[in-house]
Amino acid sequence: MSGPKAGSVSDTAQTEPAARTLKSAEIDGQGRARRPLVERHWILRDDGARLYVRSLRARRAEGEAVGPPLLILDGIGCAGWAFRRLAPKLAADRQVVLMHYRGHGKSPSPPRPWRLGMHVLADDAAACCDQLGLDRVVVLGFSMGFQVSVEFYRRHHLRTAGLISLAGPPGQPLNSFRGTNAFGFALPLVVAAASIASEATTRLWRSILPSRQAFDFGLRFEVNRDRIDSRDFELYLRGMAAINPELFLAMLEQAQRHCGDDVLAEIDVPTMVVAGARDDFVPVDRLREMAFAIPGARWEVLDEATHALPAEYPDELTRRLGGFLAEIDERERER
Repeated sequence: MSGPKAGSVSDTAQTEPAARTLKSAEIDGQGRARRPLVERHWILRDDGARLYVRSLRARRAEGEAVGPPLLILDGIGCAGWAFRRLAPKLAADRQVVLMHYRGHGKSPSPPRPWRLGMHVLADDAAACCDQLGLDRVVVLGFSMGFQVSVEFYRRHHLRTAGLISLAGPPGQPLNSFRGTNAFGFALPLVVAAASIASEATTRLWRSILPSRQAFDFGLRFEVNRDRIDSRDFELYLRGMAAINPELFLAMLEQAQRHCGDDVLAEIDVPTMVVAGARDDFVPVDRLREMAFAIPGARWEVLDEATHALPAEYPDELTRRLGGFLAEIDERERER
């Protein structure tokens, strides 16, 4: 299907030539790719922002049924690092789409004045769906990405087949960050300081984040080093260092201003919330409260997972998400 859908936003798409967008894949006896095919797209938004979108899908036998695509909305500062191992596994059963936010990953910084609100990012995601010809999608939000997912549901309800939160709250993430609201109070001061001394902030940002000291500290205190692939964590730090720190802080400020609690009780699509018991960024209690506010939501906890749970438990999440997605597939076939 193509063109604008109900509750969608349309813009201009630029797709790279097939020779550059598709990678070869080995095919098994059932016509399914052992490695997913990869497509890369560029979406031009009406304010001049350019968005990079990566799509993974298995090559299938003609007529083989597939479920609704999975749209991954990443965390702030992230551009797919946490899904390097998980996304290809999920693509065995459906198309998986991952959008790089404005100024993240391969998406360049947008024109000023910046439009970085959660509703803007949700409309960016809807525009990506329009240009890829996706009617209904399951929206998976990691960390801040679930705030964007809630706004996607609010603004594009008719094309939302299901919702998944991986360590993602509905709003105001700094109110419970590391068990305190002190970071929320400090954020305006940090934003102001970074704006006044932008060059010094950028130099400091780009020297500290990719350093060996930051890498060692993060592995020791921020993630489950026994579970995570150190190459993934290195990708995360390098990606963070490449972001304009002013843009990062401006987006974080928008995330802190946003609250989707008012939508939770109205959600009427299958929803799954997965938390990490060792998550210091978004505590389990906050996610449990959210899960029980959503009618019929599935609530699951990974006992040894931190906030980086997609990178730490790709096999376990493939199994758990696979079962949930299969239920959505059945529901969609009955529509």
